[in-house]
Amino acid sequence: MEALNIGTVYICKVKKILQHGIIVEISDLGIDGFIHISELSKRWVRDVKDIAKEGDKIVCKLIKLEPQSTELSAKRVTDNEKKQALREWSIENRVGRILEDSVKDVVPIKNKIKAKYGSYFDFYAAILKNGKSAAEEFKLGKDTVNALLDFVEKTKKKITIKTELTIQDFSEDGVENIKKLLLEPYSDKKNYSIKYIKAPVYLLTVNAGETKKTLSENKKVIDGLESKSRQLGIDFKYREIKE
Repeated sequence: MEALNIGTVYICKVKKILQHGIIVEISDLGIDGFIHISELSKRWVRDVKDIAKEGDKIVCKLIKLEPQSTELSAKRVTDNEKKQALREWSIENRVGRILEDSVKDVVPIKNKIKAKYGSYFDFYAAILKNGKSAAEEFKLGKDTVNALLDFVEKTKKKITIKTELTIQDFSEDGVENIKKLLLEPYSDKKNYSIKYIKAPVYLLTVNAGETKKTLSENKKVIDGLESKSRQLGIDFKYREIKE
């Protein structure tokens, strides 16, 4: 259970269909979890079999972790989180195949990479950040290094997340409270902006460069806005804008 974290998104494999949910295997961890029918989709689900079948891959968020209960949700995964999880999964598999296809004694190399980085995706991220030196770190052959560098160049991607904010406060201090909310620094990295659209709507834009950093920064800012709104008694809602 130590490998799991509440709120983390995982790629899961459907193992068994039940009347009120599904049993899944979480990533490649060999750990099973349960998704209740109410957590399978944002829309109402009449029959579990309408949503999933055995062997399907499904993107889930861990919502409960107890000794006798590991529960996940598919409906609580945002579109951007889903895209990023599928991208990481695809990259993880592709890096593994590059190594298998070009390295003769691949097992020791795989073990060394996993020991240092934890996953092939994090190895990929190191190459993305540090270039050729990271790819050459494990004394891989020239062809392997070039294949990895070529793959990284073709797949590097950045995203911008836009979120519509609805902010209302009808108290006597409402205007001042909203100013306090918007002027509060929610990150020292300055990777986000909040723009007034029309009362009571604002636009939050986050771009931290790499996709994973942008997702993390977006969550940090949203969490900060929610917490500050509760402190000030402000009615705060948000909706991710799909592009």
